Amino acid sequence: MIRRRLGLEDGSQVYSTLFRYEHNGSKGHEMVLSTFGPENYRELCNLTFHMIDAPGACAQAAKFLADRNVDILNSVSVSMTCGISMVWKMLVDLSYYGDSTQLVEDFAALRRSSPAALSKVESMEISHSHISDRYTKGMTGPQPSKIRVKPLRRVARSPSLISEGSFTIPKDYLEHLEGVKEGTPVMMVGDVDSWVLSISFLPEKAKLAEMSFEIPDKPGAIHRTTEALAAQEVNLLAVQSRVLVYGQRMVLDVVADIGGSDLDQVAGSALAALGGEFKLRSKGPVDF
Repeated sequence: MIRRRLGLEDGSQVYSTLFRYEHNGSKGHEMVLSTFGPENYRELCNLTFHMIDAPGACAQAAKFLADRNVDILNSVSVSMTCGISMVWKMLVDLSYYGDSTQLVEDFAALRRSSPAALSKVESMEISHSHISDRYTKGMTGPQPSKIRVKPLRRVARSPSLISEGSFTIPKDYLEHLEGVKEGTPVMMVGDVDSWVLSISFLPEKAKLAEMSFEIPDKPGAIHRTTEALAAQEVNLLAVQSRVLVYGQRMVLDVVADIGGSDLDQVAGSALAALGGEFKLRSKGPVDF
């Protein structure tokens, strides 16, 4: 589960903040959850080791960091080619060490002075984490936006606990969440790049559906499909595409709010507008 990947399990200490987004008279709210507190923002970095896939490779990489008081936080490793190469990606805390530039220099120096210590570790990449941006700026792009973002409550230094798979919304959040009550549907998105969980609140009248289309793998095919759905006032909440046969066929999966429309009618009208090259693989309501 995505919450487990982010460390949001029973017993986890969770920090949160609340944002309001406004555009053309409409507004919505987003709550951001993470196990990392505000005092760590400037010390957290994304680090990647490229290693030989052999016994002891992870131990060498971990020892390099341990010897320098670098704390490994969330991480995931995967063998790229069994017995040949692997990658270990992690979020690390440099609070007890120094800066990332010095760590890169230490890595290069150790490879020169004691090659055996990193004989199974090929390279290391490090960059500053953007988790602080998600806590202070919300979900914004690099360019000026027409969407206004306002933090309604700065992240608190006192965390909440997840218990029995539940997170209790702080009372001072509720005064800002007009219309949110027991049973209000929510959408949860795991931002694994920033190691945070985003929770947004859906309208009571939201009617969600999943549709999967098989479409040509060529420029403009995704545009035509999304345009056919937009013509019926279908609001796309999530879109995923994947190639089946390069240059020939691909799949486009969508989760959408179809409003007051009938799902069969939406899918049928979209296919009628698209033509014979486009097919519906599956469709169904999203229950919540």
